[in-house]
Amino acid sequence: MSRLHWLTTGCLVALGTAALASSADATPRAPRLPALTVAEREALWAGDVVSRPMSFTTEEGSYRGGVSYSLVQAPPEAVLAALCNVSTLPMALPRTRSARLIDRQGGLSRIELVQAGDTTYTVNIERSPTRSELRFWLDPSRPHDISDVFGFFRVDPFPGGRSLVTVAAALDLGTGLTSLLFSDAVQRALLSTPGQIRDFVEPRAIALLEAPPGSIRGF
Repeated sequence: MSRLHWLTTGCLVALGTAALASSADATPRAPRLPALTVAEREALWAGDVVSRPMSFTTEEGSYRGGVSYSLVQAPPEAVLAALCNVSTLPMALPRTRSARLIDRQGGLSRIELVQAGDTTYTVNIERSPTRSELRFWLDPSRPHDISDVFGFFRVDPFPGGRSLVTVAAALDLGTGLTSLLFSDAVQRALLSTPGQIRDFVEPRAIALLEAPPGSIRGF
């Protein structure tokens, strides 16, 4: 992926992750949290998804996306198990009908996604050495019905056996009628991702953690 993509991703993160939020729950064990307003912090504590939409244009395209956060009542291992499994990934992501592992080389996997409206594209997914972050970006060498996409999932431990899930994503649908009609809906779906991850993982946390070796097609 181009250096510009990671610079832009850095801008997405800077949108809301500069400072440690001050609250009664903040402890040395807590991760670095977004600098939220009082209302946003209360919403996050109450179980809502907090999002910061963003639109921008670069020499590579016009992007819609942003950064969003949610607390999940499950340990990070359960969240990552869902995100690193092509069998469960479609249920953890909005508008996603199927996921298929194309190949895996070292820490880099290629996953073909089919989404609403039969939109199909392949992303490279790289798991960080700390195993708490998944970075993704479009594989332009394979057929793709969108112009570009990139971002990351981050899962941090949170007091009380919970996880703070952060999703940063930017997508360029390209030009034409599809972009004009659906860009707002796609952006809303991107920003809702932490909520769908939460709704899928929470009732299945124990099963995700206790899946026997070899039963998960992970990457």
